[in-house]
This record gives sequence, structure tokens and C-alpha cells, in this order.
Amino acid sequence: MNKRQLKEVSRTGRSVLKFHTLGAARAVTGSLYLFELFERENTTRFLVDAGLTVENQMDDFKNRLPAGLEPKDIDFAILSHAHVDHCGYLPKLVKDGFRGKVYVTPATADLMHIILPDSGYLQEEAAKRHRARYERDHLKVGTVASEAGDNRSSRRQGEKSSTRVNMSRSNRARKEQMASRVAATRGANAADQSSSNASPRFQPLYTQEQAQASLKYLECVDYDTRFSVTDSVAFTFTEAGHILGAAVVNLEIGTGSQKRTFCFSGNIGRPNMPLLRDLAPVAGADYVMVESTYGNRLHQVRDRFESLASKLNSAHERAKVKHPKFGCGVILIPAFAVGRAQAILSDIRELMESGRVPDMPVYIDGRMTLAATQVHRKYARDMGPETRALLEAGKDPYAPPRHALIEEWRDSDALHRAHNEPIIIVGSSGMAAGGRIVNHLKYWLGGKQNTVMFVGFQGTGTLGSAIVRCSKGERPDSVDAATQTANTVRVAGVPTRISATIDFIPDYSAHADWRDTVNWLGKFTRRPKKTFVVHGDAEATESLKEHIEDKLGWNGVVVPDSKQVFEL
Repeated sequence: MNKRQLKEVSRTGRSVLKFHTLGAARAVTGSLYLFELFERENTTRFLVDAGLTVENQMDDFKNRLPAGLEPKDIDFAILSHAHVDHCGYLPKLVKDGFRGKVYVTPATADLMHIILPDSGYLQEEAAKRHRARYERDHLKVGTVASEAGDNRSSRRQGEKSSTRVNMSRSNRARKEQMASRVAATRGANAADQSSSNASPRFQPLYTQEQAQASLKYLECVDYDTRFSVTDSVAFTFTEAGHILGAAVVNLEIGTGSQKRTFCFSGNIGRPNMPLLRDLAPVAGADYVMVESTYGNRLHQVRDRFESLASKLNSAHERAKVKHPKFGCGVILIPAFAVGRAQAILSDIRELMESGRVPDMPVYIDGRMTLAATQVHRKYARDMGPETRALLEAGKDPYAPPRHALIEEWRDSDALHRAHNEPIIIVGSSGMAAGGRIVNHLKYWLGGKQNTVMFVGFQGTGTLGSAIVRCSKGERPDSVDAATQTANTVRVAGVPTRISATIDFIPDYSAHADWRDTVNWLGKFTRRPKKTFVVHGDAEATESLKEHIEDKLGWNGVVVPDSKQVFEL
């Protein structure tokens, strides 16, 4: 606000609330929203969500706040859940000076203790790879230039050796000139290298240690508990039904007749999903901000147990046929460490215990998956009634009859052997973008008796997307068929033949589709003044906007631009 506006606030006592869409506006990731409340006595600034930008990671190296504001100017933050595109920017804010409290649900806090240090580790590893690749390529160019210069100098020296003695000074002059040129080339290369090492892609956004340090600012608030941060700002978390700990953020900003209410959906889940409670209704708000990941799509309505059982039984039949070298087949299930892995393990357990699929060994591979599963065991109170009843009875929902926990890399590599019976390996990441599942794919993709079963969204450019695209079966609606089905994909840089069967089960998506979202909004007891549609690609956001207008008759539905400012 300028000085004149501030004077007006001071004179009249009328507060001004500004809302900035700093991330996930006309984009899918990078959730970041700033509220500024200007009152006669105070100015309060706070963030809702602080997520990484997956579409363009270089954006996160910049100051994403409005011009003139720094992280130290932010008083506090409220985070909806523990996915990195909603919480992964926090360590960067703390690194740059933010020192406020960060309010989360207890389960979100525990998951962030797993996810953020892992994000820092991945940031460091990515920076090392970029730097090593640059130095390798750069030094190779420098060496070639240097050797070419040395060869030309030697050649000229040999040619001049048979000339008269009075040419020796000219030889020396030419050699000195060539040496000067080579030195200049090397110096320029060194300067380029020094300059490039300062480039963001050669440095981590934050380190594992810095991510760990940011966790001390977390403060837990339970669901359905109104929490007053200041005299003018309060909020209530309600169940989002997306992942463990995910919350809809219901804000109260201002006092008396000048109070505004604002509902931020975060990411909201589908009804009747495994493990979790359903999305809770919200009575209403003056302003609503809703995600639109599936704003132009509808999920299939079918029995997920029947679908999973059918796929697993077919995979087991293929896997029973022994290969003379590799033994029985393997069923690989790439699954996100938080939420998806636990859901698929719970359903596999139930199908095996009921006899609907054969009892076979299940290997749960990866420290992050194991740690996230332990957090799921801790929060029985946040689970749906069936899962809560199992936990309270002392039964582990995430433990198939014959399962093994794989913590170390060497134990994961040891699975690359001939097996006497079909086995299942569940590991992250869900899009096969990294982790141990990549090594398993590299080893097992070439076997006809093997199956790779994807159970979630496959982002553009990921290995998972490339593999699913090559399949002839069911694909996520985000992945188109290849014009000619390929036989190979590059796994860890190595061309790898696909002979395994590729399956896809869309029933485990954790996002509401447009009908689910409209049904939830339709339970509001009063229409909001304005509705902001965020977190989706162009087609999804515009489609959800139209559905809200057509089905609910709401006015003031907008798709905000990045860094747009609204006065509420």
C-alpha cells in the first residue's frame, strides 16, 4: 500500500485486506498465497502454503514474494498438507530469513520431518549432477582447445628447425604468441566455470541440513479446533480427505463488521477412498479458493478391489512361468511413499486375507515409504472407520500376510535374483522419477513374465509416463498413446527393452474430480462473493470454472493470474 492509502486506514479505521496469488495460479504446482491485512495499529502478513514449483524449478531460486517484500517480513504461515508442492518451499523461506510460526496438523508435521530432509538431499544431489556434467563437458572442450594449440606450436617449431639461425627469434615470438592464446583460452574457460558454478542450477535450493532446521518452526493445530494466531487472524483445519494430515484451511481475517472469511481447499480427496476419512463439509465463506487438478475429468466409478484383484491375478499367472535364468516373475508397483503406498498395501492385504488373490511375498522397498507407513500407524484417529478399527484392534492394515521391509540399498539389490515363486515389490517413486524402483525397472522390464503396475498420475516427462505411454492397455487420461508403440525406454540413461506387461489402475487417485468438487461446494449454505480456481492446467481450471457457474449458479468465479493482487 502507498502512503496515502495507509493514511486513509489510519484516519478511518477501515482495514484493508490484500490477497496475492504467488504460485499455482494458472499452474499445477508451487502453491503460495500471501495475505496482507492493513489495520490502524498493525500490518499482518502471512502465507497459506509454501510449495515447490515442479513445472519450472528455476523459479524457486528467485524471490517469489511481491517486490519490496522479503521472507523476514512474513509473520507466519499456514500449510494445508505435506506434499512438496505445498510445503517444500518452506526451507528456502527460512534460509532467506523467515522466522515465523508455521501452523500444520500433527500428522502433517510428522510427514514433513520425512519429506523436507529428503527434498534437501535430492536438491544437493541434483546440484552435484549438474555441476559434474558441466565440468566434464567444459574441461573436455578446454582440453581439446589446449591440445590443438600445443600441436600447432610443435608443428611450426619442427618446420622452422631447418631454417637459418637468424629465424630463431621469430620462432620464439610465434611460440610465445601461441602460448598466450592457449593461456587466454584456459583463462576464459576457468572464468566461465567460476561464473557457471554460481548459477542456481549448480547450487541446491536448500540443503538437507537447512531443511531439517526449518522444521523447528512447525506448530501443530488439531482438526476442528479454532486457533487464534493474532487478535485479527484465526483459522480452523477441517478434513480434506486427500492424504494423511491434509486439511482445508478456513480463515477468519479482521474483526467485527470488517471480518472476512476465506476457505482454501488445499487438495481435496474423493469420497470412499481407502484409509482416510471423507472430505468434511464447510458451511460457507465470503471467499473460496479451490483446486482444479481434475477440473475437466471424471474418475471411473467401479469397484477398485475387483479391478486390483483382476490385475494381480493375471500378473500372478504370468509370473508362475519360470524363466531358466530369472526364475518366476515379479510384479513391480511404483507408488508414492506418502498415501499411495499405504493404500495399495492395505488393499493387497485385504485381497490376500480374503483369498481373492494368491498369497505371495510382498517386499516394501524404501526408507521413505517405511517411515511414512509408520506415521500412518500412529494416527488411527485421523483414519476412516474401517482402518481405525483395525489399528485400535492391534492389527496392522499395511502388512500383507508375507511381507518384508527393505531398508538398505544392498538388500534392495539382492532382490535381483531368480525367485522360486511370484513376488510383489512396492517402492517409490510413484512416477518412477527416482528411487529404488528405477533400479528394479532397469532389471525387470525385459522379462515377459514380469508386470509393472502403475497406480497413480504420471507426470509429463517422467519415466513412468514414458513406460505407460508404450503400453497397449489402459492409460491415465494424462498420458496419450504413442503413435507407434515403442519397444524400449531409457532407464537411468540406459536403453531398456520393454517386454514386461504394463498395467495402469486409475482407482487410487487422491484428487476429487470436477463432480466431487462441485458436490462439496454445493453444500455451502451461502454463496461466496468470489471463488478463485487454482492448481490446474489451463483446460482444467477453465473447465471447473464453467462447471461451478453452470451447476451452482455462482457469480464471481475467476481463474487468477500468477502474482495477481485482489482487495477482499
